[in-house]
Amino acid sequence: MNPQVVIIILNWNGWEDTIECLESLYQNNYPNYHVVIVDNHSQDNSIERIRQYSQSELKASSKFFNYRENNKPLEFIHLKGTDSPAKKLPVKSLILIENKENQGFAKGNNTGIKFTLKHLKPQYMLLLNNDTVVDSQFLTELIKTAESDDKVGLVGPKTYLYDDKNVIQAAGGGNIDLSRGESHEVAFMLEDHGEFDKTIKLDYVGGSCLLIKREVIEKVGLLDERYFMYWEDVDWSFTAREAGYKSIYSFKSKIWHKYGTSSEDYFKTYYHNRNRILFEKKHAPPKVYKKFLRYYWTEILRESLYQLFYRRNWKMFKSLIKGSIDGMRLKK
Repeated sequence: MNPQVVIIILNWNGWEDTIECLESLYQNNYPNYHVVIVDNHSQDNSIERIRQYSQSELKASSKFFNYRENNKPLEFIHLKGTDSPAKKLPVKSLILIENKENQGFAKGNNTGIKFTLKHLKPQYMLLLNNDTVVDSQFLTELIKTAESDDKVGLVGPKTYLYDDKNVIQAAGGGNIDLSRGESHEVAFMLEDHGEFDKTIKLDYVGGSCLLIKREVIEKVGLLDERYFMYWEDVDWSFTAREAGYKSIYSFKSKIWHKYGTSSEDYFKTYYHNRNRILFEKKHAPPKVYKKFLRYYWTEILRESLYQLFYRRNWKMFKSLIKGSIDGMRLKK
């Protein structure tokens, strides 16, 4: 039996990455899935380009696969905002939801999740970055791991670097040091010699490819939209763990990720620090949270002064300080 999966992909001015990702998806061997693309108000003609791809009018190229024409045209459904589909959606259809604004990672994915819960009701949902390419067995292996235990709530694959096929970005996700508010991806930037070919229990599954059971979402809710981007995957995994579910690494599932291509440094610095504090407020016990704050402010003040006086980088200094202050203002 192959439970239904809905794969949710965000696109923002990245149609070339997106159609490469889509082509790898439509060459995967799992038989029962839909793809929902949430376009975060792209300005690069992404929607038309994705439509052209779906009708075999535009070819996707990649060093990972040969383009196929025999799996197209796809059933392409273009919706705006909260529109509903006019008909029953066939398996492997491509649904594109057009947003009027850039909703970020958390809210954008929630848009796709809400649509999925209302119209498709699959057993599983998969959040997948558009700058990834997937192995033909990746989804089959993720489902096998998820189905192995009722308490497995989230599953992540072995994620390699796109530009170095044998270097691991992360073995499913990572672990968190709550006393410092630091995340550590398992096997980060290590060559793959097989030592991570085993099932590993994680603190969190990385958001670049995250399989989650629908029952988990119905129990713990959607992604916390206050994060906008960064730490929302960690927060979701911890919230699920607090509800009794496990996050697991599925080592036979493989994808390749264009790591580090999604944002500018200042933007990333602001949200990383702001959201780091929010996460700690939500999940760290009171004594651990106090320990974290002592460590955090020592670290931030040191880094801020370095950026201001040594590097003369006013923008980075401002991103650090503003992110920290805004994080302290957010309520638990």
